[in-house]
Amino acid sequence: MGERPLIEDITQNTSTRFVSFTAGNHRFELALMKAEYFKNQTMVINLHKNRQALLDLENIKRDGHLEHIFQLSALEAEELRNYLPDLL
Repeated sequence: MGERPLIEDITQNTSTRFVSFTAGNHRFELALMKAEYFKNQTMVINLHKNRQALLDLENIKRDGHLEHIFQLSALEAEELRNYLPDLL
């Protein structure tokens, strides 16, 4: 089998935090991964919905951003938005 060309191949140490919490009537299970590669952002993985995004304090406040990325209702996104600043 021929060798496949890679565009990028980087190995870095990461810090991953697993957080589960309930907000209102919703349960969230997240993995928050920090690495130098992500600069000042955190890779937030919604384990229930199998969706992820690079987030920071600025883009979590953007209207419709969390709703779109994590496929959340406006209420769910607002509940998550209230927790994320302390987690990032």
